Amino acid sequence: MNRSLLFTIMTVLTLLSCFEEDERVGSYEGKVTLIADSVQLYQSFFDFETGRVVKSVSIDSWHLGFECGETGWHIVTNSGAGWFIFNTGQTLPDAAENMPESIDHLFDMPSLFPDSTAVGDWVSFEENAKVYSHNLYLLGYHTGDHFTGIKRIVFLEVNDSAYRFFYKEQISGKTDTITVIKDESVNYVYYDFESNQQVTLEPDKSEWDLAFGPYYDLATLFGVTIPYLVGGSFLNEGQTEAVLDSVTSFQDIKISMVSDYQFMHQRDIPGYKWKGVTVDVTGGSASYAVKSHYNYIFHTSANNFYKLKFLSYTLDGRSGFPQFEFERLE
Repeated sequence: MNRSLLFTIMTVLTLLSCFEEDERVGSYEGKVTLIADSVQLYQSFFDFETGRVVKSVSIDSWHLGFECGETGWHIVTNSGAGWFIFNTGQTLPDAAENMPESIDHLFDMPSLFPDSTAVGDWVSFEENAKVYSHNLYLLGYHTGDHFTGIKRIVFLEVNDSAYRFFYKEQISGKTDTITVIKDESVNYVYYDFESNQQVTLEPDKSEWDLAFGPYYDLATLFGVTIPYLVGGSFLNEGQTEAVLDSVTSFQDIKISMVSDYQFMHQRDIPGYKWKGVTVDVTGGSASYAVKSHYNYIFHTSANNFYKLKFLSYTLDGRSGFPQFEFERLE
């Protein structure tokens, strides 16, 4: 990448964080639902059946997440809070390794989840036996130009009820071996290095459909695709499925149409692409425009169908507060 293009991209990213304004969809007669806690700072779990946010937690509440269920083994990383993980490929806990200069490939890819996590295949399954890589991972907080708070981690074991991993603080030298206990009532349990304890942050997996919050994804600016912090939503992939309809108007979507849709459990539906960004580099402004022709249809674990249309992404001039209309199809 040449220096001029890099400067342009960095200018755009700065503008996006400082001058975000919102272009609302035209007024709608139905009830508007608001995510009241900023999706840039919190994770909010929304339930269609009750029509409300059932739980909201600070994005800084965790570092690593561990998949529950008897066969669960995937591990996720909290890129929304600025934490990234690097698989060194080395098997010595004290190997002389440093974090890469770039955050590329150090965060989970939501569109390919769970097959493309930054931790990756730390365990493989061969003829009913588990084979562990015992690779050294580096977990670090990205400040914008370097990493701090680095922890050296080796994932040791997973079974139907728990995980075990070893970690060492790179600065203090503190070491510990941690056991994380699975919880069948949720999709993931989490570990917080700040409090040095396991935390349960999700509501019961049967009680929510969408989780709103910040995370890293790939965004294309001026023809260049780069990692970018976005505010969006994750599907409760184990309980809820969804589909995008960008052709039919919101008012015309009926219950009789659901049999024609190809519902998916893909995690980043709706994700963040229901809004677009227009940047005026010379004028020093940027605006979010909600894609008014994007309508999402959801099928919940209670066997109900809902349609949803996003209306706005700002509240009182501040970005990060999705507003949307949703309606049960009957």
